[in-house]
Amino acid sequence: MLTPRIFVGAERLPDVGGDYALSDAAVRHVSHALRMRTGDRLALFTGAGGEYAATIVDIARRGVVVRVDAHDPVEREAPMPVVLVQSIVAVDMMDFIVRKAAELGAAAIVPVQSARTQRVPDSRLAHRVTHWRQIVSAACEQCGRNRIPVVSPVAALAEWVATRAGSGPMAVLDAAATRSLAAFASAVVPRFVIVGPEGGFDDAELGQLRDAGAVAVHVGARTLRAETAALVALATVNAIAGDAR
Repeated sequence: MLTPRIFVGAERLPDVGGDYALSDAAVRHVSHALRMRTGDRLALFTGAGGEYAATIVDIARRGVVVRVDAHDPVEREAPMPVVLVQSIVAVDMMDFIVRKAAELGAAAIVPVQSARTQRVPDSRLAHRVTHWRQIVSAACEQCGRNRIPVVSPVAALAEWVATRAGSGPMAVLDAAATRSLAAFASAVVPRFVIVGPEGGFDDAELGQLRDAGAVAVHVGARTLRAETAALVALATVNAIAGDAR
């Protein structure tokens, strides 16, 4: 069985040999879901890099105390920090994209609203972002990442473009593009991969992105759903950058 990994947030853990009390959410996961016992080992990480080997020294219904045994500076980040800029899609599929993007090593995820976006009421936006951040943390627990990718507040596509123009190579997925993402990334690894909603970005948005320096690319001859396209794009860039070597 793999050692369970627990994200403890941005807290400073005690020095090696010190005790640490897990949060209520971690207690429920460790004692109820995993049914761990005194003496079992787990790994803790703060999201700032590296992980800590720990041993459960006391476990009860309402509390779990672990001893910090060692710090390992291991990192499992992708070789190039790629930001996924994703137009919001349907709830379940957006959750899926966020989870898998974290597993695939996205350095950050920027949810944007575009002309064909699945609309989210303004009153729900902050809740959705909090939910996506929880998904990202859980994904990092599962996949071994020790740095938590940032999930930005939701922005209008035009607002994001205005603040990011010139800040790094950008690739925008467009099924009608003549250049492939693989060809583009082989020449220059994009800093930003921009993916539209179902139906893609409209002509005005594509023009705005091109004016800001984004290169229109495709990911193959077939028309992919938005959630598939995002993951194919990240996997393509990762493979070219050497993540699978």
